[in-house]
Amino acid sequence: MPTISPIERVGKYVGPKEWNSLISDPDTVVIDVRNNYETRIGKFKGAVDPCTTSFREFPSWVEERFELMRTDAEYPKVDVNHSDQSGEKETESTKQQLPRIAMYCTGGIRCEKASSLLLSQGFKEVYHLEGGILKYLEEIPEKQSLWEGECFVFDKRVSVEHGLAQGNFKLCYGCKQPVSDADMESPEYEYGVSCPYCFAQKSEEEKERARARQKQFQRWGIIGGPDKGRRPKLESDVSSSNQSQLSKSI
Repeated sequence: MPTISPIERVGKYVGPKEWNSLISDPDTVVIDVRNNYETRIGKFKGAVDPCTTSFREFPSWVEERFELMRTDAEYPKVDVNHSDQSGEKETESTKQQLPRIAMYCTGGIRCEKASSLLLSQGFKEVYHLEGGILKYLEEIPEKQSLWEGECFVFDKRVSVEHGLAQGNFKLCYGCKQPVSDADMESPEYEYGVSCPYCFAQKSEEEKERARARQKQFQRWGIIGGPDKGRRPKLESDVSSSNQSQLSKSI
């Protein structure tokens, strides 16, 4: 993986109120840094979706998307620790061909890593949304917003809308992906077991284990039953308990 050092260097922060102007510029390439199960339920208008399943795939996507591997001679990579010297060697062609980038994620943390990566690859204009999507949805009225859909969040809300209002998506406990009402009507959806996004990837053995866990939860309210985390009682424990009760009654 290419050098990613957000401590050394990150892109320029752009507040929610300035974000619309930046991403509306046709010369700006807007990139959603999140994973595909997040982008599936919402993203900014016109944003590029890398369709990654984890952030580890993002560096490879950048190289393929902007053909960095095949054009190293044209696009000299910038050393984060010696950016001034590298900048002197940069050609005018590089400046013209590497676009202005505006990126965003849920809360802004992933963008710090992603912007550091792009800067190390020779990009000069790299911006990211300060506070992420959540700050944008909190501050920008829906009528002025360029956000489309809902934002996946990693808590019990599952998704939020403008004003951070509770969204409409639920969570598939089989794969932890968001599911809509339409998804839950699918024959591949089984509560606590599978959904249309994980049904084909799960073996029957995995589904049976999930069904067993779900039965435990429905019966006891917790996975594993009321004795979860406790040592099973032995016959000697029962005998000792009975003797203790007998001695107290005498």
